[in-house]
Amino acid sequence: MKKILPLIAVTAVFIAACVPSVNPFYTDKDVITDSHLPGTWQEDGNKDKPNVWKFETTTNNAYSLTLTDGEGKTGKFESHLFKMGEATFLDLTPSECDFSTNQAALASSAMIPGHLLLRVRLSADKLNLAVCNPDWVKKYLAEHDAEVAHRITDGSVVLTDTTSALQKFVLKHMGQDELFNEGMDCSRRGDTGNGK
Repeated sequence: MKKILPLIAVTAVFIAACVPSVNPFYTDKDVITDSHLPGTWQEDGNKDKPNVWKFETTTNNAYSLTLTDGEGKTGKFESHLFKMGEATFLDLTPSECDFSTNQAALASSAMIPGHLLLRVRLSADKLNLAVCNPDWVKKYLAEHDAEVAHRITDGSVVLTDTTSALQKFVLKHMGQDELFNEGMDCSRRGDTGNGK
């Protein structure tokens, strides 16, 4: 039986619950565009501190994403919409990171922008975004260590396998209570996200 968390807890888990990968989850042939995605989407059901996702089209079959969380903190990402089988996904990579001004340049140069995977369900006025469940991934890989290359860093899983191997892993574990959570429902706000 599924456990239902309070909405605030779900929101916090959603933002924090990501499994980064060193390599992308998509190849160029997988990338698609969808005219429904550009625009501003606001999390449903959390009127006080909603997450807001603003997608804008770019010139390279990607989307610029600005995520504003419920605390007003923002993050900028390059995102690629792509398909595997019948499912649609987003691969997000940070496009802008603000490091501490007193941090040594050597430390910054060691930072590698990881890829984050979200499953997407999209229509003209509704968007559902589901992230990978890091607890499930960690537990599963503890029992199936050789299925996909990874490292454990500070107690968290970082995937290190090839794109092809990552795709096989994702498609194998699309079932209920596996790789993806139920997702966050969002509704469209007024703008179109075309940068105008």
